[in-house]
Amino acid sequence: MIVRPATPADVPAIHALLKEFGAHGGNPDWVRVSLDQLHAIFFGPTAWCAAHVAERGGGLAGMALWFLNFNFGLGRPGLYLEDLFVTAEARDAGVGEALMRALAAEAVRRDCVWMDWMVLTDNVGAQRFYARLGAAEQDEWRLWRLEGQALTDLAGEI
Repeated sequence: MIVRPATPADVPAIHALLKEFGAHGGNPDWVRVSLDQLHAIFFGPTAWCAAHVAERGGGLAGMALWFLNFNFGLGRPGLYLEDLFVTAEARDAGVGEALMRALAAEAVRRDCVWMDWMVLTDNVGAQRFYARLGAAEQDEWRLWRLEGQALTDLAGEI
């Protein structure tokens, strides 16, 4: 297995993994991003996300999609893991852990103060996996979201 930063040639395989990720989560229509959009997100002139991939057996066995955020109080960035996915065939083969180790190394290399991500409350397997890696649930923060009509309404008040 090889874990490495994604290249432009990986975009179609990442797109396919995203579709598989959606289907795995019970939402096969979840992926709406096009190949061109995905390429721009990772490699365009204003790229704002990055990806690491795990190669195994001649194809991609997993991916970690991430971006940097920032803590102004500490004056340092954080690495935010948006999506981690390992194919069904590669689960329990160390792919997820290898991807997490690569992201931790990336975070350290970039002088990040932390690495964050969210886990669905009912995904107990993922919670056990992350705890085994040394991660701890942060219960002092709650995710809030503004979307859809509420987002449009608030933006219209300017």
